[in-house]
Formats: sequence, C-alpha cells, structure tokens
Amino acid sequence: MMKHIWIVACLFVLAACVVKPPVQEMAEARSAVKAAQEVNHSKSESSAYLKSAEEALKQASEAIEQQQYMRARLKAKESKKQAQKAAKISQEDL
Repeated sequence: MMKHIWIVACLFVLAACVVKPPVQEMAEARSAVKAAQEVNHSKSESSAYLKSAEEALKQASEAIEQQQYMRARLKAKESKKQAQKAAKISQEDL
C-alpha cells in the first residue's frame, strides 16, 4: 500500500513539473537572444542563427499563450542554442 502511495505521489510531482510554464528557459532564451543581437555584425551565418533564435523565441511565446508548455520549453531551449551560436560566430570575427 505504501509503495502505491509513493508511486502516485511521484507521478503528481512529475506532472506538476510538466504543467508549469517554462519561466527559467524563457528568461535564458531572451537573455541569449539579446546578447546575440548586441554582438551581431550582420555576418550572414551569424544573422541566420540569430533569425532562427528570434523565430524560436516567438514560437515559444505563442506556445505559452496556448498553454503548450512542453513545446514552449523545447522552443525556448532551441532559441537559446541558436542565439549562442550566433553570438559565438560574431565574437570570432572581432
């Protein structure tokens, strides 16, 4: 009996993690995009990554509005990754 209660409790905790909006991921993505925008020097490869990051961030915001938090979390992480690539490319040219 105690084992079943433990399993149910764990499932509720996991469900709660999935249902919450990805606040931390969105903050990190916004910060990464902002940093990439500040160092972007219009190099075509860097600009492509930045554009991709901005689009993924927009899609993450739209997913949050639709309460699709898992999709929002994935798009926010994608945005952060693309923005970091854009910033890295731009900084290599300095």
